[in-house]
Parts: sequence; C-alpha cells; structure tokens
Amino acid sequence: MAKHAKHARVDDAELTQPSDTPDASENFDIPAKPEVSVHHKKSRRMRIVLIVVTLVLVALMAALGYFAWMLVNEANDVAYQSATQASQNEKADEGVVNDANTSASALKETPELVELIGKTEEEAIDAIGRGATETSSKEITQETGEGEEKTTEVVGHTVTLALTDETTDARGNTPSVYLTLDADGLITEAGYSASVSSLGYGEVSFVDAVNEQHIVENLVTMAGVAVQKGSIDMPSVDDYRTYADDGTTIAQEQYTFTGTGAGDDGSEYSWSCKLSYDYSSANVSGNLSDTIRQVYLYIDAVEPAE
Repeated sequence: MAKHAKHARVDDAELTQPSDTPDASENFDIPAKPEVSVHHKKSRRMRIVLIVVTLVLVALMAALGYFAWMLVNEANDVAYQSATQASQNEKADEGVVNDANTSASALKETPELVELIGKTEEEAIDAIGRGATETSSKEITQETGEGEEKTTEVVGHTVTLALTDETTDARGNTPSVYLTLDADGLITEAGYSASVSSLGYGEVSFVDAVNEQHIVENLVTMAGVAVQKGSIDMPSVDDYRTYADDGTTIAQEQYTFTGTGAGDDGSEYSWSCKLSYDYSSANVSGNLSDTIRQVYLYIDAVEPAE
C-alpha cells in the first residue's frame, strides 16, 4: 500500500511540473496597429480640402470663360449690325446721289398701274412697253354646287410679265408686272416688283428708304395714286424686324404699307406696298451687298358703295 502511495505522489509531481514547451504568446510579439498622429490627420484633411477648392475654382473659371465668350459674341453681333447699318447709309449716299438726298432724275419710273385697270392683257402689254413679255399664266377657278352637281368654273386668270428691257439687279432679278384678270379678260388688279437698287435707291437701309427716301410715296404716286410725301409713318421695330436664332442678328426687315387714294380719273383705288429686306445671305458672307432688297406694289380698283 505504501508503494502505491509513493507512485501516486510522483505522478502528481510530474503533472504539476512546468512544461518545457514555450508558450506562443511569450515568444512571438504581435505588432499593434500604429496610430495615425494628429499632425498626419490634419495634413490629410487639408489635402482633401485643397483638392475640393481647386476643383471648384476650375469649374468657376470654366463657367466665367463660357459667359465671357457669350458676351463677346453678342458684342460682336451688335457691332456688326451697327457697322452694316452705317455702311448702308454711306453706300446709299454715295451710290444714289452726290449729295444727301436722292434726286428725282435718278429714280426709275414704275409702270402706271392705275392705267392698266380695265384693260385686256394685250392692251396692258402695249401700254407698259419696256419689253413686257408673258412668262407665266394661271387660271383662277371657283367651285359651285354640291355633290354630283358640283362644277368648277374659270372666273379669271393671273399673268406675270417680265420687263425684259428693264435693268436687272446684281442677282439677275428682272422687274415684273403682275395682272389679275376677270372672266371677261379685263384687269382688276395690277402689281409691280423690282429690287430697290434697280429702282435707283442703291443700298439704302430699310429705315432710310422709308423715312428719308420716301420710297413708298414715290412708288405709289408713280403708279397713279397720289400720296403726299412724308405721310407714311415708320412702324414699330417689332412689326417689321425679325432676328436669327441668336436673338441679336437681324434676319429680315419686312412690312406692307397700305392705303387708298384717288387716281387721275377721279376713281378710288386701294394700294399696298411691301418692302422686304432679307439679310440671310449677307449674314453668312459678311457682305452687305448680298442683302436682297425687294419692293412689291399692287393697285386695286375700289368698288363703289351701293
């Protein structure tokens, strides 16, 4: 029994003896994650702030550059319009007359349209002269009745006469006369078109053509309806001027002046005179001479009141 007890004590001592195997935690040190210093944190935040500020400044500079470019373009458009307007006035003064006003002898006489009312086409051609030659003719029809009884009746026709002896403009536009005839072949309306330059007004501006050169009064009076010089008022800008897509470049100036008056025979006539300036080609080429300046004049007999 004693031996057994001794062995038991030995075993207990062995069990309680420290192990020769080293503990992993004692022999291997696990490095701890280094802490970022306050200085480094502030430096990083500062770099981020600087990057953001730089990007914002670049965006602002780009926006300012764009708006500056837009302003320069608008200023150039305004300057161009001012320059072209001044050029128009100068060329009108130089090309039409030697002094500040247009002399009556420099102006081209329009056909006496009043004298054509009530005539036949053949009589009108003889009265006009100037190499008047028919270039087109079209019937005017009117439908009457309904259903199977519906019929189409010719109630007149329109004729265009080119005045081949007249001076054409730089674009080859020939002055022309337009006739409207009734079913009996008698003229009820007479019209005339020509370029402003071929009429002797040169490259006068739209405003000066109306206010200074009195082109409307001159043409209507020559056509046979007396209109007092200076009686035509210039319309508001919004009524005769249109702009290109940019909102500043003038694309067209156009207006139809109308009125009534007595002819030499004492009869009452209505008239319309459309002045049209198209700047499309001139805006593309930058050459003011490419402006298309046209005038259209029509005379109608006024039916007496019953």
